[in-house]
Amino acid sequence: MTDQTYPVAPNDEARVKMLHDLKILDTASEETFDRVTEMMTIIFNIPTTIVSLVDSERQWFKSKQCLDVSETGRDVAFCNYTIMSDQIFEVTDPQNDERFKNNPLVTGDLGLRYYCGAPIVVRGFTIGALCMLDYNERTPLSADHRKVLLSLANMVSRSINDRRLLRESTVLISELMHS
Repeated sequence: MTDQTYPVAPNDEARVKMLHDLKILDTASEETFDRVTEMMTIIFNIPTTIVSLVDSERQWFKSKQCLDVSETGRDVAFCNYTIMSDQIFEVTDPQNDERFKNNPLVTGDLGLRYYCGAPIVVRGFTIGALCMLDYNERTPLSADHRKVLLSLANMVSRSINDRRLLRESTVLISELMHS
């Protein structure tokens, strides 16, 4: 852990419980999510894209393009700020942003110079972010690109919810068959 501080919503405990109830953390990669992150690298011409799920002490990556790690500590996660709102969170100059200028993702080997994330919302809880990282400076997203990113985040949210519904239906059918 670093001395980095981050916001925590009043409903964070319930949000984390919802995330755990989804039984998606630490699962294998899935084509649905990998296709979204792959499309993002092309659409936005950006090297790194991630489906990040924010747990109580870490952010875990369900899907990622061009990134070697599968999680980071929550204490350095830019996604903490994304999950505080239902809007896109964009940082075009983290080196000069008081919240991030001392963050090891900015000052360390990664050398992060741009972050943009859209919230992933399931059943009223923002469980993570669909995000993009660049190691070069970038200009803010255009209005059209913001709409595309929000649409893609919505697709991820629906896919996670559909995955939950399928799992719950399978359990219910199994119980009915055995009763």
